[in-house]
Amino acid sequence: MASIKTERLELLPLSAEAIEALLAADEPRLRALTGAAFPIPLRPPPLMEGLLPLVRDRVRAHPADLTWGTWVVVSRDTHKAVGALGFGGPPDQAGDVLLGYATYPESDHKGYATEAVRGLVAWALQQPGVHRICSSIPSDNEPARRVAEKAGMRIVGTVWEEDIDEALLYAVDNQAAGG
Repeated sequence: MASIKTERLELLPLSAEAIEALLAADEPRLRALTGAAFPIPLRPPPLMEGLLPLVRDRVRAHPADLTWGTWVVVSRDTHKAVGALGFGGPPDQAGDVLLGYATYPESDHKGYATEAVRGLVAWALQQPGVHRICSSIPSDNEPARRVAEKAGMRIVGTVWEEDIDEALLYAVDNQAAGG
C-alpha cells in the first residue's frame, strides 16, 4: 500500500474495507487494516462522516483510484490516528483536484493538519495529470484557512457549496509549489 511519510506523520490511503470498519465502529478490524489506533469512541474525523460512504463506494467501483480518496493521518511516534484528509476524486480535465482535511479534536493545535496537507499536496502535484490542488473553505473557518495558507495555498476565488453557501476557494499549483 502506498504511504507518505512526513517528519512526524504517516499518511495511508483508506481502503473500502477500512472505511467500512470506521463507519461501523469496528475498532479491531480497522486497526488490523491500518495498523493505527483510533480515538475511542470510534468515529470519523469531524465533517467526514457524510462523505465516507461516497468515498467507500467510489473506491469499490474504481480500486485504481484508491489514492484519490481518503487518507488516514497517523502519528509516527504513537501510531495513533490524528485525523484524515482526502481528495474529491482523481484530477479533472483541467488537472484540478479538490482536497479536504480534518483532525480529531484531541489532535487539534499541534500542526498535524498543516504537516499532513503539505505532504499530500507535494505528493499530488507530482502525479501525472495534476496541475492544481484546491480546497473550498467557509470564510469563518479560520483554523482551516490557516492550514491552507501555511501549506502554500492562496485564495483564488469563491465557490458555492450546497451545505455552506459561498466558500473561499484556496489553491496551489505546480508553479507556486516550485514544480
